[in-house]
Amino acid sequence: MITLFSFSLGLMIAGYKRKQISYIDSLIYIGEKILLMLSSTSPETEEIMNDLMCDARLKNFDFTLKNENSPLPPEENDRSRLLFNTVGKYDIDCQISYINQYLGYFKMLRQQYQDYYNSHYKLYLVFGLFAGVLVSVLLI
Repeated sequence: MITLFSFSLGLMIAGYKRKQISYIDSLIYIGEKILLMLSSTSPETEEIMNDLMCDARLKNFDFTLKNENSPLPPEENDRSRLLFNTVGKYDIDCQISYINQYLGYFKMLRQQYQDYYNSHYKLYLVFGLFAGVLVSVLLI
């Protein structure tokens, strides 16, 4: 029982790391969608936000930007908040430039998270399993 519990903890940690990657994918999707809208139709800020909120792929995304449910560290949440704060504040060229910088940063960050996940998720599982076995053996 202890071994199973410990293994499930390792599985939960690996799942949390996967959730971070998924969240960054949503942020990249948002940035690309805003960039596409600004480049093609130059809509008003309200139209952009309404379109994003109606998107089925973003139905679980928290647009209040309180980031209480965000799996990312605070500094990365601040960067994502800055994207929404710049939409509609500047001229189109400045917004497009900023969104391109934002996309570059989050694509690089996603690659870092993916590399970390690929190299460590098995370690979480194995560590959880062996920690459970060790505790079980010590208790016996």
